[in-house]
Amino acid sequence: MHKIDTKKALLLLIQDLALLLGISTLFAIPWGFKNYPLQYQWNVFFVLAADTGGADSNTGMSIIKGFVIPTIIAFAVYKCLLYFFVERKKLLKINETVSLITLAAALSIFTVSTKFWKYFEISKTVLGSAQKSDFYEENFISEENFKIISPDKKRNLIYIFMESMEPGFTSVEKGGILKEDLIPNLTKIAEENISFGDTGKTVSGGINLAGTSWTVAGLLSKTSGVPYFMPFSGEKKCLPNLKKLGDFLYEMDYNLIFSMGSEKRFENRDSVLESQHFEIHDIDWYKKNNWLQADYQVFWGFEDAKLYDFAKKELDLLGKSEKPFCYALLTVDTHFPDGYTCPLCKLEHKESIENVFACADRQLGSFIEWAKTQEWYANTTIVITGDHCYLDAPLNSFIARNSDLSRKEPEESRRFLNIFINSKAETENPRKPLNSFDMLPTILEAMGNKIEGKGMYLGRSMFSENKSLSETYDQDTFEKEIMKKTEKYESLK
Repeated sequence: MHKIDTKKALLLLIQDLALLLGISTLFAIPWGFKNYPLQYQWNVFFVLAADTGGADSNTGMSIIKGFVIPTIIAFAVYKCLLYFFVERKKLLKINETVSLITLAAALSIFTVSTKFWKYFEISKTVLGSAQKSDFYEENFISEENFKIISPDKKRNLIYIFMESMEPGFTSVEKGGILKEDLIPNLTKIAEENISFGDTGKTVSGGINLAGTSWTVAGLLSKTSGVPYFMPFSGEKKCLPNLKKLGDFLYEMDYNLIFSMGSEKRFENRDSVLESQHFEIHDIDWYKKNNWLQADYQVFWGFEDAKLYDFAKKELDLLGKSEKPFCYALLTVDTHFPDGYTCPLCKLEHKESIENVFACADRQLGSFIEWAKTQEWYANTTIVITGDHCYLDAPLNSFIARNSDLSRKEPEESRRFLNIFINSKAETENPRKPLNSFDMLPTILEAMGNKIEGKGMYLGRSMFSENKSLSETYDQDTFEKEIMKKTEKYESLK
Protein backbone atom coordinates (compact mmCIF):
# COMPACT_ATOMS: atom_id res chain seq x y z
CA MET A 1 0.00 0.00 0.00
CA HIS A 2 1.15 3.51 -0.82
CA LYS A 3 1.42 5.86 2.08
CA ILE A 4 -0.94 8.83 1.72
CA ASP A 5 0.94 12.13 1.56
CA THR A 6 -1.34 14.24 3.78
CA LYS A 7 0.34 17.50 2.82
CA LYS A 8 -0.07 16.86 -0.92
CA ALA A 9 -3.66 15.66 -0.48
CA LEU A 10 -4.53 18.82 1.47
CA LEU A 11 -2.84 21.02 -1.13
CA LEU A 12 -4.70 19.26 -3.94
CA LEU A 13 -8.01 19.75 -2.08
CA ILE A 14 -7.33 23.49 -1.66
CA GLN A 15 -6.42 23.75 -5.34
CA ASP A 16 -9.58 21.93 -6.39
CA LEU A 17 -11.73 24.18 -4.20
CA ALA A 18 -10.05 27.26 -5.68
CA LEU A 19 -10.67 25.90 -9.17
CA LEU A 20 -14.32 25.16 -8.38
CA LEU A 21 -14.80 28.65 -6.99
CA GLY A 22 -13.18 30.17 -10.07
CA ILE A 23 -15.17 28.11 -12.56
CA SER A 24 -18.47 28.67 -10.74
CA THR A 25 -17.81 32.42 -10.62
CA LEU A 26 -17.14 32.50 -14.37
CA PHE A 27 -20.46 30.76 -15.01
CA ALA A 28 -22.31 32.75 -12.33
CA ILE A 29 -21.39 36.15 -13.77
CA PRO A 30 -23.29 35.78 -17.08
CA TRP A 31 -26.11 33.95 -15.25
CA GLY A 32 -26.44 36.84 -12.79
CA PHE A 33 -26.31 39.49 -15.50
CA LYS A 34 -28.99 37.65 -17.43
CA ASN A 35 -31.36 37.21 -14.50
CA TYR A 36 -30.82 40.15 -12.14
CA PRO A 37 -30.43 43.95 -12.40
CA LEU A 38 -26.93 43.90 -10.95
CA GLN A 39 -26.22 47.36 -12.38
CA TYR A 40 -28.35 48.83 -9.56
CA GLN A 41 -26.00 48.38 -6.61
CA TRP A 42 -28.19 50.15 -4.03
CA ASN A 43 -31.09 47.87 -4.92
CA VAL A 44 -28.98 44.73 -4.61
CA PHE A 45 -27.43 45.83 -1.32
CA PHE A 46 -30.72 46.59 0.42
CA VAL A 47 -32.53 43.53 -0.93
CA LEU A 48 -29.76 41.22 0.32
CA ALA A 49 -29.75 43.07 3.66
CA ALA A 50 -33.44 42.24 4.15
CA ASP A 51 -35.28 38.93 4.58
CA THR A 52 -35.15 37.10 1.21
CA GLY A 53 -37.36 34.20 2.29
CA GLY A 54 -40.31 33.63 0.00
CA ALA A 55 -38.50 34.49 -3.23
CA ASP A 56 -39.47 33.15 -6.66
CA SER A 57 -39.78 29.36 -6.42
CA ASN A 58 -37.85 28.98 -9.68
CA THR A 59 -34.71 30.64 -8.32
CA GLY A 60 -33.20 27.42 -6.94
CA MET A 61 -33.61 25.54 -10.21
CA SER A 62 -32.29 28.51 -12.14
CA ILE A 63 -29.11 28.49 -10.01
CA ILE A 64 -28.65 24.76 -10.54
CA LYS A 65 -29.09 25.02 -14.30
CA GLY A 66 -27.32 28.35 -14.64
CA PHE A 67 -23.99 27.59 -13.03
CA VAL A 68 -23.97 24.62 -10.63
CA ILE A 69 -24.33 21.92 -13.31
CA PRO A 70 -22.04 23.71 -15.83
CA THR A 71 -19.42 24.08 -13.06
CA ILE A 72 -19.54 20.38 -12.19
CA ILE A 73 -19.29 19.36 -15.86
CA ALA A 74 -16.38 21.73 -16.58
CA PHE A 75 -14.51 20.61 -13.47
CA ALA A 76 -15.02 16.92 -14.26
CA VAL A 77 -13.85 17.37 -17.86
CA TYR A 78 -10.75 19.22 -16.72
CA LYS A 79 -9.83 16.54 -14.15
CA CYS A 80 -10.32 13.76 -16.70
CA LEU A 81 -8.11 15.52 -19.24
CA LEU A 82 -5.51 16.13 -16.58
CA TYR A 83 -5.30 12.50 -15.52
CA PHE A 84 -5.51 10.96 -18.97
CA PHE A 85 -3.20 13.22 -20.95
CA VAL A 86 -0.60 14.49 -18.49
CA GLU A 87 2.14 12.61 -16.66
CA ARG A 88 1.02 11.97 -13.09
CA LYS A 89 4.11 13.58 -11.55
CA LYS A 90 3.12 16.90 -13.14
CA LEU A 91 -0.46 16.85 -11.88
CA LEU A 92 0.03 18.83 -8.68
CA LYS A 93 1.95 21.67 -10.33
CA ILE A 94 -0.38 21.92 -13.33
CA ASN A 95 -3.44 21.82 -11.08
CA GLU A 96 -1.97 24.56 -8.91
CA THR A 97 -1.25 26.81 -11.90
CA VAL A 98 -4.67 26.32 -13.51
CA SER A 99 -6.47 26.82 -10.21
CA LEU A 100 -4.70 30.08 -9.42
CA ILE A 101 -5.13 31.47 -12.94
CA THR A 102 -8.83 30.51 -13.03
CA LEU A 103 -9.56 31.96 -9.60
CA ALA A 104 -7.64 35.18 -10.28
CA ALA A 105 -9.34 35.66 -13.65
CA ALA A 106 -12.78 34.93 -12.20
CA LEU A 107 -12.38 37.31 -9.27
CA SER A 108 -11.00 40.05 -11.52
CA ILE A 109 -13.90 39.74 -13.96
CA PHE A 110 -16.39 39.58 -11.09
CA THR A 111 -14.96 42.70 -9.41
CA VAL A 112 -14.86 44.76 -12.60
CA SER A 113 -18.17 43.61 -14.12
CA THR A 114 -20.21 44.05 -10.93
CA LYS A 115 -18.28 47.10 -9.69
CA PHE A 116 -17.92 45.16 -6.46
CA TRP A 117 -16.08 47.99 -4.73
CA LYS A 118 -19.33 49.97 -4.84
CA TYR A 119 -20.78 47.68 -2.18
CA PHE A 120 -18.01 48.64 0.23
CA GLU A 121 -18.79 52.31 -0.41
CA ILE A 122 -22.51 51.69 0.18
CA SER A 123 -21.81 49.67 3.32
CA LYS A 124 -19.57 52.44 4.63
CA THR A 125 -22.36 54.97 4.06
CA VAL A 126 -25.12 52.85 5.60
CA LEU A 127 -23.12 51.75 8.64
CA GLY A 128 -21.36 55.06 9.17
CA SER A 129 -22.37 58.00 11.33
CA ALA A 130 -25.48 60.01 10.51
CA GLN A 131 -24.80 63.50 9.20
CA LYS A 132 -26.72 66.71 9.40
CA SER A 133 -28.36 67.36 6.04
CA ASP A 134 -29.12 70.84 4.71
CA PHE A 135 -31.29 69.14 2.08
CA TYR A 136 -33.55 67.59 4.74
CA GLU A 137 -33.51 70.78 6.80
CA GLU A 138 -34.78 72.76 3.82
CA ASN A 139 -37.14 70.25 2.19
CA PHE A 140 -38.48 67.75 4.76
CA ILE A 141 -41.89 68.90 6.01
CA SER A 142 -42.52 67.35 9.42
CA GLU A 143 -45.95 66.35 10.68
CA GLU A 144 -46.28 69.43 12.87
CA ASN A 145 -46.02 71.59 9.74
CA PHE A 146 -48.96 70.14 7.82
CA LYS A 147 -52.55 69.28 8.64
CA ILE A 148 -54.94 66.84 6.97
CA ILE A 149 -58.59 67.92 6.93
CA SER A 150 -60.82 65.01 5.94
CA PRO A 151 -64.21 65.44 4.21
CA ASP A 152 -67.51 64.83 5.97
CA LYS A 153 -68.05 61.73 3.86
CA LYS A 154 -64.87 59.71 3.68
CA ARG A 155 -64.06 58.04 0.38
CA ASN A 156 -62.80 54.50 -0.08
CA LEU A 157 -59.40 53.87 -1.63
CA ILE A 158 -58.27 51.02 -3.85
CA TYR A 159 -54.49 51.22 -4.29
CA ILE A 160 -53.13 48.91 -6.99
CA PHE A 161 -49.38 48.35 -7.20
CA MET A 162 -48.58 46.77 -10.56
CA GLU A 163 -45.24 45.00 -10.59
CA SER A 164 -42.73 46.81 -12.87
CA MET A 165 -45.45 48.58 -14.88
CA GLU A 166 -44.47 51.54 -17.04
CA PRO A 167 -46.63 53.79 -19.22
CA GLY A 168 -43.93 53.56 -21.89
CA PHE A 169 -44.88 49.96 -22.68
CA THR A 170 -47.05 51.22 -25.49
CA SER A 171 -45.78 51.66 -29.05
CA VAL A 172 -43.43 54.42 -30.18
CA GLU A 173 -46.13 55.81 -32.47
CA LYS A 174 -48.39 56.24 -29.42
CA GLY A 175 -45.65 57.89 -27.40
CA GLY A 176 -44.14 54.76 -25.85
CA ILE A 177 -40.78 53.05 -26.23
CA LEU A 178 -41.67 49.68 -27.83
CA LYS A 179 -42.43 48.46 -31.35
CA GLU A 180 -45.77 47.02 -30.23
CA ASP A 181 -48.41 48.33 -27.83
CA LEU A 182 -48.53 46.05 -24.76
CA ILE A 183 -50.89 48.14 -22.61
CA PRO A 184 -53.86 49.51 -24.62
CA ASN A 185 -56.24 49.22 -21.64
CA LEU A 186 -54.00 51.11 -19.24
CA THR A 187 -53.34 53.76 -21.87
CA LYS A 188 -57.09 54.28 -22.37
CA ILE A 189 -57.75 54.39 -18.62
CA ALA A 190 -54.97 56.95 -18.15
CA GLU A 191 -56.30 59.13 -20.96
CA GLU A 192 -59.81 59.09 -19.46
CA ASN A 193 -58.61 59.93 -15.96
CA ILE A 194 -55.63 61.73 -14.38
CA SER A 195 -52.01 60.71 -14.92
CA PHE A 196 -49.13 62.96 -13.87
CA GLY A 197 -45.77 63.29 -15.55
CA ASP A 198 -43.38 65.64 -17.26
CA THR A 199 -42.49 63.87 -20.51
CA GLY A 200 -45.13 65.73 -22.51
CA LYS A 201 -46.76 62.48 -23.61
CA THR A 202 -50.43 61.60 -23.21
CA VAL A 203 -49.53 58.91 -20.69
CA SER A 204 -46.44 60.05 -18.86
CA GLY A 205 -45.43 58.73 -15.45
CA GLY A 206 -43.48 59.21 -12.23
CA ILE A 207 -39.73 59.64 -11.93
CA ASN A 208 -37.94 56.55 -10.66
CA LEU A 209 -35.50 57.77 -7.98
CA ALA A 210 -32.83 55.94 -6.02
CA GLY A 211 -34.25 54.53 -2.79
CA THR A 212 -37.64 53.97 -4.46
CA SER A 213 -36.83 51.63 -7.32
CA TRP A 214 -37.41 48.08 -6.08
CA THR A 215 -40.59 46.59 -4.63
CA VAL A 216 -40.29 47.25 -0.90
CA ALA A 217 -38.72 50.65 -1.61
CA GLY A 218 -41.63 51.43 -3.94
CA LEU A 219 -44.17 50.42 -1.28
CA LEU A 220 -42.46 52.48 1.40
CA SER A 221 -41.83 55.62 -0.66
CA LYS A 222 -45.31 55.65 -2.22
CA THR A 223 -47.05 55.34 1.16
CA SER A 224 -44.62 57.32 3.32
CA GLY A 225 -43.00 60.17 1.41
CA VAL A 226 -39.43 59.07 2.17
CA PRO A 227 -36.88 56.76 0.50
CA TYR A 228 -35.88 53.30 1.63
CA PHE A 229 -32.61 53.68 3.52
CA MET A 230 -32.80 51.14 6.28
CA PRO A 231 -31.64 47.55 6.39
CA PHE A 232 -33.57 46.14 9.33
CA SER A 233 -34.79 42.83 10.67
CA GLY A 234 -38.41 41.81 10.15
CA GLU A 235 -38.96 42.00 13.91
CA LYS A 236 -38.47 45.76 13.91
CA LYS A 237 -41.10 48.32 13.08
CA CYS A 238 -40.49 50.33 9.95
CA LEU A 239 -39.82 54.01 10.71
CA PRO A 240 -42.08 54.05 13.79
CA ASN A 241 -41.60 57.81 14.23
CA LEU A 242 -43.09 58.56 10.83
CA LYS A 243 -46.83 58.51 10.18
CA LYS A 244 -47.61 56.82 6.87
CA LEU A 245 -50.66 56.46 4.63
CA GLY A 246 -52.06 53.57 6.66
CA ASP A 247 -51.54 55.43 9.93
CA PHE A 248 -53.49 58.47 8.72
CA LEU A 249 -56.34 56.32 7.38
CA TYR A 250 -56.36 54.17 10.53
CA GLU A 251 -56.92 57.32 12.59
CA MET A 252 -59.83 58.12 10.24
CA ASP A 253 -61.34 54.70 11.14
CA TYR A 254 -60.68 52.92 7.83
CA ASN A 255 -60.58 49.17 7.31
CA LEU A 256 -57.08 48.46 5.93
CA ILE A 257 -56.14 45.36 3.91
CA PHE A 258 -53.12 44.74 1.71
CA SER A 259 -53.28 41.69 -0.57
CA MET A 260 -50.38 40.04 -2.41
CA GLY A 261 -49.73 36.75 -4.17
CA SER A 262 -46.35 36.15 -2.54
CA GLU A 263 -44.99 35.89 1.02
CA LYS A 264 -45.21 39.10 3.00
CA ARG A 265 -41.83 38.59 4.69
CA PHE A 266 -39.82 38.95 1.47
CA GLU A 267 -37.73 42.14 1.72
CA ASN A 268 -39.42 42.82 5.11
CA ARG A 269 -42.59 44.00 3.39
CA ASP A 270 -44.49 42.79 6.46
CA SER A 271 -42.68 45.34 8.63
CA VAL A 272 -43.30 48.17 6.14
CA LEU A 273 -47.03 47.46 5.84
CA GLU A 274 -47.98 46.13 9.27
CA SER A 275 -46.27 49.10 10.91
CA GLN A 276 -48.97 51.26 9.30
CA HIS A 277 -51.87 49.04 10.42
CA PHE A 278 -52.46 47.09 7.20
CA GLU A 279 -53.78 43.57 7.65
CA ILE A 280 -51.70 41.63 5.11
CA HIS A 281 -53.33 38.88 3.11
CA ASP A 282 -50.45 37.01 1.49
CA ILE A 283 -50.18 33.46 0.15
CA ASP A 284 -49.81 32.07 3.68
CA TRP A 285 -52.96 33.92 4.82
CA TYR A 286 -55.01 32.60 1.89
CA LYS A 287 -53.83 29.05 2.57
CA LYS A 288 -54.52 29.34 6.29
CA ASN A 289 -58.04 30.60 5.57
CA ASN A 290 -58.69 27.90 2.95
CA TRP A 291 -58.83 30.20 -0.06
CA LEU A 292 -55.94 28.19 -1.53
CA GLN A 293 -54.81 24.59 -1.32
CA ALA A 294 -52.03 24.12 1.22
CA ASP A 295 -49.52 22.93 -1.41
CA TYR A 296 -50.32 25.55 -4.06
CA GLN A 297 -47.25 27.33 -5.44
CA VAL A 298 -46.47 28.91 -8.80
CA PHE A 299 -43.83 31.53 -9.54
CA TRP A 300 -43.66 33.78 -6.41
CA GLY A 301 -46.74 32.25 -4.80
CA PHE A 302 -49.97 32.45 -6.78
CA GLU A 303 -50.82 34.20 -10.02
CA ASP A 304 -52.54 37.55 -10.53
CA ALA A 305 -55.71 35.98 -11.94
CA LYS A 306 -56.36 34.53 -8.48
CA LEU A 307 -55.32 37.78 -6.81
CA TYR A 308 -57.98 39.73 -8.72
CA ASP A 309 -60.60 37.07 -7.96
CA PHE A 310 -59.76 37.26 -4.26
CA ALA A 311 -59.81 41.06 -4.42
CA LYS A 312 -63.36 41.03 -5.77
CA LYS A 313 -64.55 38.79 -2.94
CA GLU A 314 -62.82 40.90 -0.30
CA LEU A 315 -64.12 44.15 -1.76
CA ASP A 316 -67.64 42.70 -1.70
CA LEU A 317 -67.24 42.25 2.06
CA LEU A 318 -65.56 45.61 2.64
CA GLY A 319 -68.20 47.40 0.61
CA LYS A 320 -70.91 46.17 2.97
CA SER A 321 -69.21 47.63 6.04
CA GLU A 322 -70.27 50.98 7.47
CA LYS A 323 -66.61 51.94 7.73
CA PRO A 324 -64.65 53.28 4.73
CA PHE A 325 -61.96 50.99 3.39
CA CYS A 326 -58.50 51.10 1.90
CA TYR A 327 -57.82 47.96 -0.08
CA ALA A 328 -54.35 47.69 -1.61
CA LEU A 329 -52.92 44.91 -3.72
CA LEU A 330 -49.58 44.07 -5.30
CA THR A 331 -49.42 42.06 -8.53
CA VAL A 332 -46.44 39.83 -9.34
CA ASP A 333 -46.81 38.11 -12.74
CA THR A 334 -44.74 40.80 -14.52
CA HIS A 335 -41.69 40.35 -12.30
CA PHE A 336 -38.34 40.22 -14.10
CA PRO A 337 -36.73 38.53 -15.90
CA ASP A 338 -39.43 36.67 -17.83
CA GLY A 339 -42.59 37.02 -15.78
CA TYR A 340 -45.17 34.26 -15.26
CA THR A 341 -47.18 33.01 -18.22
CA CYS A 342 -50.61 32.14 -16.83
CA PRO A 343 -53.48 30.38 -18.66
CA LEU A 344 -54.96 33.78 -19.53
CA CYS A 345 -51.87 34.87 -21.46
CA LYS A 346 -52.09 34.97 -25.24
CA LEU A 347 -49.05 34.14 -27.36
CA GLU A 348 -49.45 37.29 -29.42
CA HIS A 349 -45.98 38.78 -29.05
CA LYS A 350 -42.48 37.52 -29.69
CA GLU A 351 -41.27 37.27 -26.09
CA SER A 352 -42.93 35.74 -23.05
CA ILE A 353 -42.43 38.86 -20.92
CA GLU A 354 -44.28 40.90 -23.57
CA ASN A 355 -47.19 38.46 -23.47
CA VAL A 356 -47.22 38.68 -19.67
CA PHE A 357 -47.36 42.49 -19.68
CA ALA A 358 -50.16 42.40 -22.27
CA CYS A 359 -52.05 39.90 -20.09
CA ALA A 360 -51.53 42.08 -16.99
CA ASP A 361 -53.00 45.00 -18.94
CA ARG A 362 -56.12 43.01 -19.87
CA GLN A 363 -56.61 41.74 -16.32
CA LEU A 364 -56.34 45.24 -14.88
CA GLY A 365 -58.76 46.58 -17.50
CA SER A 366 -61.26 43.83 -16.67
CA PHE A 367 -60.93 44.52 -12.92
CA ILE A 368 -61.64 48.24 -13.41
CA GLU A 369 -64.71 47.45 -15.53
CA TRP A 370 -65.94 45.16 -12.76
CA ALA A 371 -65.34 47.88 -10.15
CA LYS A 372 -67.50 50.31 -12.13
CA THR A 373 -70.50 48.01 -11.65
CA GLN A 374 -70.22 47.96 -7.85
CA GLU A 375 -72.34 50.07 -5.49
CA TRP A 376 -69.27 51.44 -3.71
CA TYR A 377 -67.57 52.61 -6.94
CA ALA A 378 -68.95 56.18 -6.97
CA ASN A 379 -67.50 56.80 -3.51
CA THR A 380 -64.15 55.13 -4.24
CA THR A 381 -60.90 56.61 -5.52
CA ILE A 382 -58.72 54.11 -7.38
CA VAL A 383 -55.00 54.67 -7.72
CA ILE A 384 -52.96 52.51 -10.10
CA THR A 385 -49.18 52.69 -9.95
CA GLY A 386 -46.12 50.74 -10.94
CA ASP A 387 -44.22 49.74 -7.82
CA HIS A 388 -41.11 50.73 -9.77
CA CYS A 389 -39.83 50.64 -13.34
CA TYR A 390 -39.02 47.30 -14.92
CA LEU A 391 -35.60 46.14 -13.72
CA ASP A 392 -34.06 44.71 -16.85
CA ALA A 393 -30.87 42.69 -16.44
CA PRO A 394 -27.76 43.94 -18.30
CA LEU A 395 -27.65 40.87 -20.58
CA ASN A 396 -31.41 40.42 -20.84
CA SER A 397 -33.26 43.62 -21.71
CA PHE A 398 -36.51 42.97 -23.55
CA ILE A 399 -36.84 46.75 -23.89
CA ALA A 400 -33.59 47.05 -25.85
CA ARG A 401 -34.56 44.10 -28.04
CA ASN A 402 -38.04 45.42 -28.80
CA SER A 403 -37.56 49.14 -29.28
CA ASP A 404 -36.68 51.00 -32.46
CA LEU A 405 -35.26 53.80 -30.32
CA SER A 406 -31.61 54.07 -29.41
CA ARG A 407 -30.62 52.68 -26.01
CA LYS A 408 -30.39 56.20 -24.55
CA GLU A 409 -33.84 57.41 -25.62
CA PRO A 410 -35.95 54.81 -23.77
CA GLU A 411 -33.86 55.16 -20.60
CA GLU A 412 -34.40 58.92 -20.46
CA SER A 413 -38.19 58.66 -20.79
CA ARG A 414 -38.86 55.64 -18.56
CA ARG A 415 -41.27 56.35 -15.71
CA PHE A 416 -43.48 54.38 -13.29
CA LEU A 417 -47.18 54.29 -14.07
CA ASN A 418 -49.58 56.48 -12.10
CA ILE A 419 -53.33 56.82 -12.71
CA PHE A 420 -55.95 58.45 -10.48
CA ILE A 421 -59.55 57.32 -11.08
CA ASN A 422 -62.53 59.05 -9.44
CA SER A 423 -60.35 61.77 -7.98
CA LYS A 424 -62.21 64.36 -5.90
CA ALA A 425 -59.40 66.83 -6.56
CA GLU A 426 -58.99 68.34 -9.99
CA THR A 427 -56.02 69.63 -11.92
CA GLU A 428 -55.59 71.79 -14.99
CA ASN A 429 -51.94 70.83 -15.32
CA PRO A 430 -51.15 67.09 -15.16
CA ARG A 431 -47.83 67.73 -16.93
CA LYS A 432 -45.93 68.05 -13.68
CA PRO A 433 -42.93 65.97 -12.60
CA LEU A 434 -44.12 63.51 -9.99
CA ASN A 435 -41.88 61.20 -7.96
CA SER A 436 -42.68 58.40 -5.50
CA PHE A 437 -42.67 60.74 -2.47
CA ASP A 438 -45.40 62.87 -4.07
CA MET A 439 -47.80 59.92 -4.16
CA LEU A 440 -48.70 60.18 -0.44
CA PRO A 441 -50.11 63.74 -0.40
CA THR A 442 -51.49 63.40 -3.93
CA ILE A 443 -53.49 60.28 -2.99
CA LEU A 444 -54.87 61.88 0.16
CA GLU A 445 -56.09 64.90 -1.79
CA ALA A 446 -57.48 62.69 -4.58
CA MET A 447 -59.61 61.08 -1.83
CA GLY A 448 -61.10 64.47 -0.95
CA ASN A 449 -58.84 65.32 1.98
CA LYS A 450 -57.33 68.79 2.17
CA ILE A 451 -53.70 69.21 3.14
CA GLU A 452 -52.86 72.48 4.83
CA GLY A 453 -49.16 73.10 4.37
CA LYS A 454 -46.61 72.96 1.58
CA GLY A 455 -46.48 69.17 1.49
CA MET A 456 -45.81 66.01 3.51
CA TYR A 457 -42.25 64.92 4.28
CA LEU A 458 -40.43 64.90 0.90
CA GLY A 459 -43.70 64.74 -1.05
CA ARG A 460 -45.77 67.50 -2.61
CA SER A 461 -49.34 67.08 -3.82
CA MET A 462 -49.73 67.28 -7.58
CA PHE A 463 -53.13 68.91 -6.99
CA SER A 464 -51.53 71.87 -5.24
CA GLU A 465 -49.48 74.76 -6.58
CA ASN A 466 -46.47 73.62 -4.56
CA LYS A 467 -43.52 72.49 -6.63
CA SER A 468 -42.39 68.89 -6.41
CA LEU A 469 -38.77 68.51 -5.37
CA SER A 470 -38.26 67.01 -8.83
CA GLU A 471 -38.98 70.49 -10.17
CA THR A 472 -36.52 72.08 -7.75
CA TYR A 473 -33.58 69.70 -8.08
CA ASP A 474 -32.04 67.83 -10.99
CA GLN A 475 -32.27 64.06 -10.56
CA ASP A 476 -28.57 63.46 -9.85
CA THR A 477 -28.54 66.00 -7.02
CA PHE A 478 -31.86 64.74 -5.64
CA GLU A 479 -30.67 61.13 -5.55
CA LYS A 480 -27.31 62.01 -4.08
CA GLU A 481 -28.97 63.82 -1.17
CA ILE A 482 -31.60 61.20 -0.35
CA MET A 483 -29.05 58.36 -0.39
CA LYS A 484 -27.02 59.87 2.43
CA LYS A 485 -27.30 58.71 6.02
CA THR A 486 -28.89 61.73 7.68
CA GLU A 487 -29.75 62.61 11.27
CA LYS A 488 -33.32 63.42 10.25
CA TYR A 489 -33.94 60.05 8.61
CA GLU A 490 -32.31 58.19 11.50
CA SER A 491 -34.61 60.01 13.92
CA LEU A 492 -37.59 58.39 12.18
CA LYS A 493 -36.41 54.86 13.09
